[in-house]
Amino acid sequence: MAGKLNGQRCYLAGPIDHAEDDGIGWRTTMSAWLSERGVMALDPTNKRTSNTIFNEIGDEQKNLGQLRELGRFHELRDAMKPIVLADLRMVEVSDFLIVYLDPSVQMCGTWEELFVGLRQHKPVLVVVKGGKKKLNFWMFGRINPDFVFDSFEDVQRYLEGVDDETIRADSSRWIFFDYNTDPEPLSIHNRNY
Repeated sequence: MAGKLNGQRCYLAGPIDHAEDDGIGWRTTMSAWLSERGVMALDPTNKRTSNTIFNEIGDEQKNLGQLRELGRFHELRDAMKPIVLADLRMVEVSDFLIVYLDPSVQMCGTWEELFVGLRQHKPVLVVVKGGKKKLNFWMFGRINPDFVFDSFEDVQRYLEGVDDETIRADSSRWIFFDYNTDPEPLSIHNRNY
């Protein structure tokens, strides 16, 4: 039987341009784990879009870096706009986010994606390299510490509990739509006002 997470979409936010492996490793592992539970991973290093030119990894990232080094800032902006658009759109259509924060890595897009998810009242599950105690003070004013984890294994255990309902999902963040039932159509004549 499918669990609560089946059919959900999860955006995987975290550093890319300053990450040693372009942020691919943890995303690949989490994508496979999520897929086993029927969750579609929305991965900015492996965009499934029809109109994104760049994935901002590997040689494409080197090309972006060259544009910056050469001072070709308008070309860099033109290259980055569709990347930013696609990434933020994936945040918008996601049901929840897993965010990896590495305090030693310079990040920009990750922060915007995290705050967009919070403003949209989505579950934003944060894994902090070095543990919860490394999270900056500001974030404790923005996110429930129960949604901050010391490792990916910890976030997986949490999600397993949500999936099999041994952990009660925070109803102020988690919304589960049942697409398998056919609701009765509403009619103007059967509404109770």
